[in-house]
Amino acid sequence: MNHPHPPPSDPLHTLRVQADREGLARCLAWSVTACAHLGLGNEDSHALRLAVEEACTNIVAHGYPAHAPGPLSLAFVVPEPGWVEARIGDQARPFHPDEATEPDVQASADERAVGGLGWFFIKQVMTEVGYRSTPQGNCLRLRRRL
Repeated sequence: MNHPHPPPSDPLHTLRVQADREGLARCLAWSVTACAHLGLGNEDSHALRLAVEEACTNIVAHGYPAHAPGPLSLAFVVPEPGWVEARIGDQARPFHPDEATEPDVQASADERAVGGLGWFFIKQVMTEVGYRSTPQGNCLRLRRRL
């Protein structure tokens, strides 16, 4: 039986780019390709692409000094049937998603503090968000139950 999902824990090709605008564009294009390869439905595909775009944008915009972007990697994996996971790696300064300021989504745009809205959306569309920082770099896992 031909199944569109790779075997569990078998990552799809890992994309490695510089964390700059060009690298970000390549990550976003790779997300579209990976979601199609995995045969994800529209809702799951949109949620995964939104979360990956927000996380990678944060790395490009805030992770590295503007004059010295570093590496950024992106891989997709099916860790177990019914789940999909994006793994995002970098060597930027550590930043745990739980440290992001929770936005006051009830406040008007004029009253709301800047920042934190992207992580809020990621946590809304992903089932699990995992992060770890080691001397080798940071790894963000964005998991979604299909």
